[in-house]
Amino acid sequence: MNMAPLRSLATVRTLHRGFSLPLSILIFVIGLSGCAAGPNASAPARVASARHAFLVRHTERVWEGEDPPLTAGGEARARALAATLSDAGVTAIITTQWRRTRETAAPLAKLLKLTPEIIPVYEGKARENIEAVAAAVQRHPDETVLVVGHVTVTGVIAAFGGPPIPTICENVFSDLFLYMPAADEDGLLRLRYGAPEDISRRCK
Repeated sequence: MNMAPLRSLATVRTLHRGFSLPLSILIFVIGLSGCAAGPNASAPARVASARHAFLVRHTERVWEGEDPPLTAGGEARARALAATLSDAGVTAIITTQWRRTRETAAPLAKLLKLTPEIIPVYEGKARENIEAVAAAVQRHPDETVLVVGHVTVTGVIAAFGGPPIPTICENVFSDLFLYMPAADEDGLLRLRYGAPEDISRRCK
């Protein structure tokens, strides 16, 4: 398989269904890409201290209620997330206090025997949550962290110094971002997981 497309990641890339490269190998390839990004003499040290962050929005939820659970489709997608990241080396999981994020993370947390860290988010306080989540990820050097948030979860990438990405569309649940903070704008991939969705051009 030609891995050249992974060399330039400043533009978010979508990997279509059927891409079968294990995520553990994908992460390694991104690390090599960061090494080759340029003649910067400090590059090896940056790669050695890199942290990988997977970021997702919670899966499909019931729309009624103050703290609604996942739908059957959302539960299935949460299981798909666990299957997708089972070999990705995740060592920490971060969610908000809301049930839909905790239930999205639950299958992977159970599989890996991890207790998710809860970073609360409150109405009108999305920026504060983004900054708190970014700080929490930074407390896990040399680890791979899964962040399960809401439509604003993409803001965590910008908080690391990565490229700004629009908030996730309300009707999209299959986005899976992989970001390597030490590689700055060159360390970002956009993947999709679980059941396919009918996504409008505006949201792709």
